[in-house]
Amino acid sequence: MAKYTAPIDEDIRQRIQALPGHIRFSAFMRKAITAFVEELEKNPDLAPENFIITCSARKDASEKKRR
Repeated sequence: MAKYTAPIDEDIRQRIQALPGHIRFSAFMRKAITAFVEELEKNPDLAPENFIITCSARKDASEKKRR
């Protein structure tokens, strides 16, 4: 599997490191990237400005079952 990387600035890196330990940042990013890729597959002309990331109160139990 190929790895794709994107540079992040130092401020964002420090903010990610400062998140509380119980927050699983990688799980959030995996879901966001999956949704982003699916939408780009449907319409490759989209740009980052076309996407809005929101937070909902719903909890996804599938993440907990995988562990």
